[in-house]
Amino acid sequence: MTIGVLAEPFGEPGSQGFVDRVTSVFAAADSSGGFAARSDRDMETYERSWGEIVIPKCYSAIEDPLRLPSTLSIWHDLESVAAYAYHGAHGEAMVRRREWFLKSDLPGHVAWWIDADRIDPIDAADRLDHLYANGPTPFAFSFANPFDAEGNPYNVDSAQVRAKVAANAEG
Repeated sequence: MTIGVLAEPFGEPGSQGFVDRVTSVFAAADSSGGFAARSDRDMETYERSWGEIVIPKCYSAIEDPLRLPSTLSIWHDLESVAAYAYHGAHGEAMVRRREWFLKSDLPGHVAWWIDADRIDPIDAADRLDHLYANGPTPFAFSFANPFDAEGNPYNVDSAQVRAKVAANAEG
């Protein structure tokens, strides 16, 4: 799950650069190696295919849900997520995120291992809250401090990330 606080709500000029990239960033995810699934979002109604948007409690001070864009996605491995998140269309958006999002001490993403092929939005919000309250654990972690599927601390393999970036670029 990723989440952030937009400096301005959807529809306002200050968020338009972000909104304009959503389709291409989602398309990049869909075509990335290691990608399994994501919740589709209707950009007109802001509804998600995997259920209602659930705002983590640690973000409850933001009363306007249109200032809290979030995504839910499933990946086969952490190296695939890193190749997508920090390179290509998403990587370019990450470089420019300070133009659209407020700086925050709250976690902007949370990761965990699943057995099923779908994420529960309530579980995602609870895991982000857990990360905020407890720091990274096997239950809920960040890319800075990841865990493997068995719950052991894990180092993302940068050589695998580079290979996945190259494969994604070849399309």
